[in-house]
Amino acid sequence: MDLASIPEWAWWIAAGLGGALVAAGGYFGVRAAYRRLSRRHLVQLVGRREGVLASRRTLEAVVRHLADEDHEKLQSFAEHPEDEDRKALKEVARRMEITTEELDTMPLPRSLWPAATALADAAYVIGQEAGRVGESGNPEEVFLSLAEVDIVRAAEAFEAADSRVREASERFDLDEAAVYGGGLYI
Repeated sequence: MDLASIPEWAWWIAAGLGGALVAAGGYFGVRAAYRRLSRRHLVQLVGRREGVLASRRTLEAVVRHLADEDHEKLQSFAEHPEDEDRKALKEVARRMEITTEELDTMPLPRSLWPAATALADAAYVIGQEAGRVGESGNPEEVFLSLAEVDIVRAAEAFEAADSRVREASERFDLDEAAVYGGGLYI
């Protein structure tokens, strides 16, 4: 068969079909790459969420522990900034400050921005609540600050963030148990 005998319209149809196949392949390729990139970043967010959850639990445990303590232990807590419980609160506040900064500056696909923003907000709130006691050696100030710690606010902020991360996990078919399998393997 002589290629010159093929009508010009047939060449245009073949070129159009070839272009459509290339465009469709490019579209699905870019979409698959975006999904893979999003899942990779989502795994990082799941890891950060676990860190925020651990800090929330530490904050709650310290406050509950202090509520059960006798007067002597509470007085020691209030007078000594190097008390173990105060150190734990200070460490939680510091970690949450770092986590907030990381989440606020982490380059992410646009689809993960709501989850990262909610998680950064939760880390900020938990850090703020943990940092209320501060370094003061004045027992009155310490007791007043401790009374202002709002565990419910921290829990609500975390639950909102957890919900956003779970929604993103469902959207990208990420099985969180496979990410950390009961222990965090990130």
